[in-house]
Amino acid sequence: MSDRQREAVRQKALAEIALLDTPPQPEFDALAKLAQRMLGTRMSSITLIDPERQWFKARCGPLAPETTRAGAFCPVVFETEAPLIVADARLDPRFAASQFVTGSPNIRYYAGVPVRVTQANGDAVTIGTLCVLDDEPREPSATDVEILSDLACAAEALFEARMVALRAAEIAEDRRLMVEHLERERRQFKRAERMADMGSWRYDLERRSATWSDGVFAIHELPVSGGVPNGDLMSYFPELDRTTFLDAVRRTLDTGEPFELDADLVTARGHQRRVRCLGEIELSKGKPIALVGLIQDITERHRMEEKLQHLARTDDLTQLPNRAEFNRVLDARLRDAHATGTELAVMLIDLDGFKGVNDVMGHAAGDEVLRRVAEQLRAEYLSSFFPARLGGDEFAVLVPSTVSRAALDLLVQQLLRNLHIVADGLGQIANVTGTIGVAWSGAAARSRAELLRRADTALYEAKRTRKGTARTYHHALDDRITA
Repeated sequence: MSDRQREAVRQKALAEIALLDTPPQPEFDALAKLAQRMLGTRMSSITLIDPERQWFKARCGPLAPETTRAGAFCPVVFETEAPLIVADARLDPRFAASQFVTGSPNIRYYAGVPVRVTQANGDAVTIGTLCVLDDEPREPSATDVEILSDLACAAEALFEARMVALRAAEIAEDRRLMVEHLERERRQFKRAERMADMGSWRYDLERRSATWSDGVFAIHELPVSGGVPNGDLMSYFPELDRTTFLDAVRRTLDTGEPFELDADLVTARGHQRRVRCLGEIELSKGKPIALVGLIQDITERHRMEEKLQHLARTDDLTQLPNRAEFNRVLDARLRDAHATGTELAVMLIDLDGFKGVNDVMGHAAGDEVLRRVAEQLRAEYLSSFFPARLGGDEFAVLVPSTVSRAALDLLVQQLLRNLHIVADGLGQIANVTGTIGVAWSGAAARSRAELLRRADTALYEAKRTRKGTARTYHHALDDRITA
């Protein structure tokens, strides 16, 4: 990829995150201040680079809100996508004549690292930098870039949170009936994002003790004055997530690879949160001496993702799984049945008399009939079954492999009786019944398409013979239909 193409990719990613010229946000300001304090410099910034300028999302010290791109330090990091340390800018031919060196803010020392966003295809794209600056030259520390890189991870996590919020808003726009509800939740999520705690931690491997930043104490709802509960570090994670966390730490210690995981956490006040944990090994003279990392509260984002996933898989009217979810579950159950040598069944249900309810009594009465059908499919005697609404007045039920053919025949008869629904409205009364087609999987019906075709064939035969009844597929039905 040419330099021009790479620049276009970076500018596109920067535009998508929509952060340029936005108001200050405390979480970004806190990261810049932390970088300044940890490295002991007079200035620091989180810088975004557009085609003509560098703009500071957060800044500490005597820095203007934005400057031209020409002659600046951060664009070099942006273009090379690599860390940059300049011990004394007046001695560096790249920057000695820069207006930022010869004039205010009189930069002599600079250290910066790229800050990236991850695109949908998994590529990491640089959109800016996290840097520290000073008006005095200094000898770079071996850990300057490492500290900045750790803090850059935190900035990238904030960028990722913003991207999730933007994508959630796009999904909400596509769901017309959910726009107002999702917009309200998006605003709540964004408020939570601005106020969300993020903290850094370090675990000394030799001393077996941890140090926390104030943000980690806040996430755990513990007072800073009480110190780190070193003897009780893992007790805030439920047992399963505690095991997952410890396994991730062991893998990191064994392989040297960093870890990232999401886990549940119960605070000191008993509040359950969802957190993202990142960690990696800190080396000294080639030997691991500590684990260092970040923890971020992602509770609101996790809840929104779960809700959006539920909406994508659920029929709004009946609250049954929709066709896509039914197909997904059916495919998985068929794979399991094939692997274990068992068989399962599918029931297709079509309502008789439903069109008359809509035509005579209105769609509200029809909707009520559909909800009543859904209630029958959720009845206790069908608790191990998986019902779904395929669309219109069509329903499907996935029968588990633990139900025998003889048992299913009895359950189908009970269901037929329960699907006899009397609808009334506008002074009219109408009877609605259900007709059922049943098909069993087996050697000749391992695919979803074939199994559903057979169930549909049985349904067609039942409706042709007598509505309100049930038929189970057998090969003779295919001959009868083609005859």
